[in-house]
Amino acid sequence: MSLVNKSDSALRAFYWAHKFLNEFGIHWLPVEAFDIIAKQDNWRLKYVDTLAYEIGKDKQYVLDHVMRSKDGVAIYDVRLDQYNIILNNDESIPKTRMLWTAVHEIGHIYMGHLTNKRTKITADLLSAEEYDQLEFEADVFAGEVLASKWLMRQLDIVDEEDIAIICGISDDAALSRYKKATEDYNFIPANAVFTIHNFASYIKDITVCRAREDFEEKGRFLHQNPVQNKLAKPKPPFLRKPGSCPYCGNDHGITPKSNFCIACGSTLKPGVKMADEYCDHINLKEAAFCELCGNRVYRIKQGFCFEECEIVDYTINQRYGG
Repeated sequence: MSLVNKSDSALRAFYWAHKFLNEFGIHWLPVEAFDIIAKQDNWRLKYVDTLAYEIGKDKQYVLDHVMRSKDGVAIYDVRLDQYNIILNNDESIPKTRMLWTAVHEIGHIYMGHLTNKRTKITADLLSAEEYDQLEFEADVFAGEVLASKWLMRQLDIVDEEDIAIICGISDDAALSRYKKATEDYNFIPANAVFTIHNFASYIKDITVCRAREDFEEKGRFLHQNPVQNKLAKPKPPFLRKPGSCPYCGNDHGITPKSNFCIACGSTLKPGVKMADEYCDHINLKEAAFCELCGNRVYRIKQGFCFEECEIVDYTINQRYGG
């Protein structure tokens, strides 16, 4: 293969990373790399202990002579036209590291690093320059797939711990991505714009009717909208806009199903009282109170507190009354 400088190599990996995100329909974090591997017809995931059992050797033999790595390797089986991703699943290897390694090896496969003549990427089989370039590209690919610097900039992250929590990667990897996300850039590449568009539902601001402690580690991302002041006295119907709150004048986000004003929390229907428990309802991002039960709500990115499938089910239920 022809060797290129690091800048060109990084641009190449960046392009393939965003192509991968689009082609595989990735719209949510953390990236479910192991599910992606399982869905490919000619990709196989194997762990060191399983492979050791299959070939009648111990785990150390697999690490030293098959993988030549303590983390993982991708091997192309030319005869079967199959890519085997082998990962070290020793209990000493954190899951965050395994995720990064899995996507790193996917990068080798997806970017065409493995061929009939180059069936695996190990230092003993390649020149130092070629090995370093391929490893560099796979790392750039993994970083941009798991925690795209452009996407991180849309999430109002404060530090690397935010990225580690959101993306499921190690603290060291998160620090590297944080540095990338906070660098100065003069423009956003077109493929990054497309990725951000695909993540629109994930990065959408909402308010959720839920107890603070129920957000667990994602509680660090919460804040509350200010409460709108009430009028000196309620407005009579002939002086207010249809669909507005008589107590504060708010005319946004009040619908026929609203029991409470989302701005001031006043009851809008006779006999309705604020509920004792949170109802988990998703409200508009501007809400200070839940429109259904009247409790104070928390503002957060939609993807921080819901899985993608939950949002799909919620949308269907809201639309069809399920």
